[in-house]
Amino acid sequence: MGLFDRFSKKKTVTEEPSQGQNIVSDWFWDSFLLNEAKFRHQQASVKRSSETEQITLGYILKELLNINLADIGSMTIVSRGEFGSNDRTEIITEPQRVLAYQPYKAILYTNDKGETVPKTGENTTLVISYRSGNIIFDNQESKNDKSKLCTDNSIILYLRGLGPFMHETAYMRVSVMIPNFSSPDDFRTTHSKNQPFTTSFILGYDIVSPDDKLKKYDIIEQALVDKTNRGEELTKEEQTVLEGITYSKNLGYDFGYGRWLVSEKRYADALMSLIKVYEHLKTDVVTDYDNLHEIFNETCFNIGFCFNEMEQYDRAVYYLDIIQGSDNTKYIIEYINALVNNGDPRSMNIVQHYLREFNDGTKKIDSEETSYFYDFLCRRLAYLFIDYKMWDKARNLLEQLKESPACHDFAVQELEYIARVCSNQSHPSE
Repeated sequence: MGLFDRFSKKKTVTEEPSQGQNIVSDWFWDSFLLNEAKFRHQQASVKRSSETEQITLGYILKELLNINLADIGSMTIVSRGEFGSNDRTEIITEPQRVLAYQPYKAILYTNDKGETVPKTGENTTLVISYRSGNIIFDNQESKNDKSKLCTDNSIILYLRGLGPFMHETAYMRVSVMIPNFSSPDDFRTTHSKNQPFTTSFILGYDIVSPDDKLKKYDIIEQALVDKTNRGEELTKEEQTVLEGITYSKNLGYDFGYGRWLVSEKRYADALMSLIKVYEHLKTDVVTDYDNLHEIFNETCFNIGFCFNEMEQYDRAVYYLDIIQGSDNTKYIIEYINALVNNGDPRSMNIVQHYLREFNDGTKKIDSEETSYFYDFLCRRLAYLFIDYKMWDKARNLLEQLKESPACHDFAVQELEYIARVCSNQSHPSE
């Protein structure tokens, strides 16, 4: 039975396939609908591939990753067999052969019958030399970037077949990571180009002509759109297409799941969902601020909170700084914590700024929340005085804080700490 026999005219009894064949055909068809929807509605616009028009690494690097092909060197291919067996390594030294490499050869092969079929359970990693030493030092005169330290970088691509079934069209997920170019090896500096670049996209390779099934897909997706607009119930096929379309765009699910993971103290796990939401919203919030700014701010807060808990304070500062203009006390407290823990020189001025608002009457201590915020600021200022060895100011502030029930224990402990430190100094001074 062909993949689309169930769409053909009514069969005679003798033509009726077995129930098992119907089930397998449905599995293949559902897999196609799901992955075709993912392929069409991904962020990157990717052309289809086939035996006569194969996608190459040159296309991926130039069109999808915006890489200067002149910066590409050799490549190492690490292929893993089914369940991790039969690891194979190959090295391609010539840049032109690297650019001509066809990624689908990593997950497809020709069987004894001459048919192109997917490999089962295999994956392949490509490690491409990017701006290697010989590229940097050769032809310096013709290059805009004259740097001599940004060498020996790599582009890492992880290739895997996108299931659950591949039949007639094979889909592949390409996950990309490019380490930073900066010569310092310390990632924990102010968030910028030091963070590795990561992305992923889906390729589609048509083993046979896709015209018939693509027409059927178009009909199903259009029906999905029409029924959604009318509020009508969707068929199973339409639901499958909808799942593929929303696979990487269901912000509500990612946002809710990410916050739940934060509540479970699974901070590294939560970042995977939360950063996905951030990447989708960081552009849209500019053009649709009224509708999106609240969820965007809460996303930035949760990302910053996770990085704070993971002691990656510089990254926490980056995300919390985006929302530091908010009046939300929760955001301000987390931002100040990140600044202080990161040793940011702005910390004291920012803490004193918020305290001045209380002292000059701009803000009033008229609720449990504002009282907590005021006490927090006082404790943070005392901590900063101590951190900068401003002993006299620290003592004066801590003596005042001893009178506050919320700060008493903190003040006593810090005064004892100052006494111990200063007793070891012959001339303690501010």
